[in-house]
Amino acid sequence: MNTIRKALLLSGIAVGALGAPAMAQEAAAAAAPQASDTGEIIVTAQRRAEKVTEVPISITVASAAQLERQQVNTVNDLARIAPSLEIQSAPGQNTGGGGSIRGIGTMTFSPGAVASVGVVVDQVSQGNANISDLFDIARVEVLKGPQGTLFGLTTSAGVINITTNKPDFTSFSARLRTELSDAGTAGSKFGNQVVQGLVNVPLASNAALRVSGVANLRQGVNRNATTGDLNDTDRYSVRGRLLWEPTDRVTVNLIGDYAKSRYENGGDFFTFVKTSGPGTFLGGAGTDDVGITDRLASCGVTAKPGNRDYCMDNHFVGKSENYGGSLQVDYEADPFTLTSITSARKSNETGYGAASDVFRADPLLLHVNNDPVNRDLSLFTQEFRISSAAGQPIEYTVGAFYSNQKQTRDPETVRVTLQPFPGLVIPIAPPAVTEALTIRDESLAFFGQATGHVTDQFRLIGGVRYTTDRLSLDMFDTAGAINDRAILNTKKWSWRLGAQYDLTSSTMTYATVSRGFKGGQIAVPSDGTSPYVVLPEIPTSYELGLKSTLFGGWVADASLFYMQIDNFQAQGCTVNANAIISCVQKNVNGVKTRGAELNFFGNVTHNLSLNTGFIYAKATYPKSYLGTDGTDIGGSQLAYSPRYKFTLSGQYDIPLGERFGGFLSVDTVWKSRIRYEENSLDDTTFKPHWMVGGRIGVKTADDRYTVAVFVRNAFNVHEPSLMQSNFPYTSVNAANVPEANIGAIYGPQSYRNVGISLDAKF
Repeated sequence: MNTIRKALLLSGIAVGALGAPAMAQEAAAAAAPQASDTGEIIVTAQRRAEKVTEVPISITVASAAQLERQQVNTVNDLARIAPSLEIQSAPGQNTGGGGSIRGIGTMTFSPGAVASVGVVVDQVSQGNANISDLFDIARVEVLKGPQGTLFGLTTSAGVINITTNKPDFTSFSARLRTELSDAGTAGSKFGNQVVQGLVNVPLASNAALRVSGVANLRQGVNRNATTGDLNDTDRYSVRGRLLWEPTDRVTVNLIGDYAKSRYENGGDFFTFVKTSGPGTFLGGAGTDDVGITDRLASCGVTAKPGNRDYCMDNHFVGKSENYGGSLQVDYEADPFTLTSITSARKSNETGYGAASDVFRADPLLLHVNNDPVNRDLSLFTQEFRISSAAGQPIEYTVGAFYSNQKQTRDPETVRVTLQPFPGLVIPIAPPAVTEALTIRDESLAFFGQATGHVTDQFRLIGGVRYTTDRLSLDMFDTAGAINDRAILNTKKWSWRLGAQYDLTSSTMTYATVSRGFKGGQIAVPSDGTSPYVVLPEIPTSYELGLKSTLFGGWVADASLFYMQIDNFQAQGCTVNANAIISCVQKNVNGVKTRGAELNFFGNVTHNLSLNTGFIYAKATYPKSYLGTDGTDIGGSQLAYSPRYKFTLSGQYDIPLGERFGGFLSVDTVWKSRIRYEENSLDDTTFKPHWMVGGRIGVKTADDRYTVAVFVRNAFNVHEPSLMQSNFPYTSVNAANVPEANIGAIYGPQSYRNVGISLDAKF
């Protein structure tokens, strides 16, 4: 309840800060609506503002209203808005946000890896210094398939294109939103208090400043059975955006943001979901006469699906910071527009980034401990481009893009010990030490894409990008001298060809073929052997699509797709003889994804907004592919990729007289079975399941004040973020039969959350 009081205090301070000047304004000074008068859905999927129905790319669009009613507060929550999108939220391996589209993504602990799904915020690529919290967002576009010709080298599977709300020159406005829940209240399994606020201040007739921020405070989902305390995870973010139009031809956008987080005892980390009895470990060198099941029971932990409990006396904290800024200048020099975007980002992770004790179970004989980490990342990007005016016989965008990303890590140590009773710690293996390292990824690309209007109905599309990429790794000994070095130089072409045809004034069809590119990796083995190169990933994608506007504004987006990836960058994780999770990065040829997707989004009627979609994505390993358990899993579904997924989000508004209105919204996702490892074990898969949530509430007729009750994951379905077999080892019982121990990571999506939301606009 102390955290609840803190959240309420933050809300009160925000109301005081926002309300005093705001209440002096007339009611007409309320925040202006973001929707256009025509009701058309506008996107920037091709780096220019266009109607979504005119863009020859399969796109799922979520408006600000949809994001708010679905309570999409983090990047991880975006998995609920699009059937093609999954977000892997496990700590340490969610490279560039951890997204996968149509089954293809990058899940790796490799420090030099880049993402298959790029995250772009206000036209700026986030690289691996990605944001986590979403607030004051105007629109999110999920672009499927390679987008390299316009968005760069980290977009071989697609792009999450995020646009924030721009400042308004015309009037002062402010807003306060809260979502408040408490563990144990109304069936909520964890507590979460989200407080968002914004202020829009006109500075002149051609300039305005918008400042917004969020505090996201969470208690749980993990619980320490020894103390009875839920893990605290606290995050704070703020963003400022200055919009200035010094002339009718020049527009300046200056944006800066800062975020920090603090999480206890590893945050959302491993718990035991299946355990064994007496057995041996360390290749038979150690004997456990009690067994993990009984040892956990002695501290109040029962291993079972959905278990979120661990037990330990120690307390440790991890921290991170993420901040950056960008300057965009647009100059309209008829008949084209010149654009320059300069950005810089930094992130830092300190303390116990994952967990001091990986198993978080004091009674166990075997312990694996991580020493504190210190990891820094910096990213600089510069883009120049020239775009033609819309409606020309040939519409084009050409430009150049430069990025320089640098990561540094201090030496990191993992210790394996036996602890037969409290106070006695026996090292059983030399500490595994990863040397200090620096990874630099420097890229320069030239790109262009054009659409030629052959007739009023028929258009041809062509695009190309030439990328030079230099990836280097230096590892340093204790004296600071370079101990090992690896360099990967790459020069690649990527391209896009296609055609589109307007069947009617409201229906368009298209066909495209594209070749993408994702940079290579330099893998750093945990066993101390030399680093090695993982080659760049090259996808070739074919797509046939149709878009149509129904009922005057509801958009249908249907597509058939096929993509084959050369040198797919995969990762296989096992537990070695010392009980350390060891992951190997590798290239796999012959990975494919193919299937069909159907999406509907927008307003069906004035009172009904409905966004729904379904995907069949058969994303498979190549024939005769051997999994980490030595079995043939060729032709089976990729890890972290459901073959079928259905999403539905909608809201129905009900007038309640002249001054008030009511609303009912739903938020539903269904997924087929998901595997979490490169093997054939059923124990590390999760069953087909529904996730159901929604809101019911009332609001004033002018939308200035809203009160609602919400529930997420109403049926408390325990979908994991990650699962690991042989955790920490596989025991062999008296009958010489192996018994598996399984660990899982659960996040806030894995448990029911019930609360109240409040929204006020001034």
